[in-house]
Amino acid sequence: MIFQKKKNLDEAKNVLEVLDYVKKLEQKIALLENRIKVEERKSLKNFSKFSILRFNSFSDMGGDQSFTLAMLDKKNNGFILTSLFRNDTSRVFTKPIINGISEYQLLKEEETILKKLINDQKTK
Repeated sequence: MIFQKKKNLDEAKNVLEVLDYVKKLEQKIALLENRIKVEERKSLKNFSKFSILRFNSFSDMGGDQSFTLAMLDKKNNGFILTSLFRNDTSRVFTKPIINGISEYQLLKEEETILKKLINDQKTK
């Protein structure tokens, strides 16, 4: 009979230890879930989509010396940077992109690269 009581006490101790362990694990999981949510919110603002396109900006030149670079976050906010090269000059300019749209008129190459980045996201 005494042996039986000791066994029950040991089992009760083990159950309490397991319950305590499970509670600690639940707390750790909740902490990790919160950290993940914070990092996911932060990552929305990181540039996650980018592409570059080289092209000839003038018909009398070769070598694809001009380029346009687009960088967007997951919400399609970012910018397009374009460099137009000619023998005697080079122009560099940027256009902000908000929700996949620029308030400035885009060159054909800029439109191409922007559509590519936005459409690539939709297929994933």
